Amino acid sequence: MRTPSRKAVPDLPEVTLSEDGEVRFLHLGTEWIQGSMIIDDPFAIELDYVQRMMAWLLFVEPDSVPRRRAMQLGLGSAALTKFHFKKLRMDTTAVEINPQVVAACRGWFKLPADGPRLRVLLADAANEVRQPAHLGSIDA
Repeated sequence: MRTPSRKAVPDLPEVTLSEDGEVRFLHLGTEWIQGSMIIDDPFAIELDYVQRMMAWLLFVEPDSVPRRRAMQLGLGSAALTKFHFKKLRMDTTAVEINPQVVAACRGWFKLPADGPRLRVLLADAANEVRQPAHLGSIDA
């Protein structure tokens, strides 16, 4: 994981978790829900607004999806990251500035370890998207 410089990192909110029945929630400094996971189905997308983020799939050939690259700016509860990686079998990169969020996703939200098709970068997304390696190479 690439670590953002300390000068570039603003005060970051504390990460907290809660559960309601079959669903685990991620919170960032407030009671507002930042992400969620169905505990018994950790690779499904639980929140409606996150499901709507997958609308891009309507505009591509289904057979082409595993050859595409996805990048998420902000990890949240890793719902998009896990879905792109596990269900769609895409090359997947997530960029997150808060190390507490990464730790919570690895420990409580079943985010797999980094590997050939999955990377989590601890970085400022505004800077990371300007890196030459990403330019023109991201499909979703």
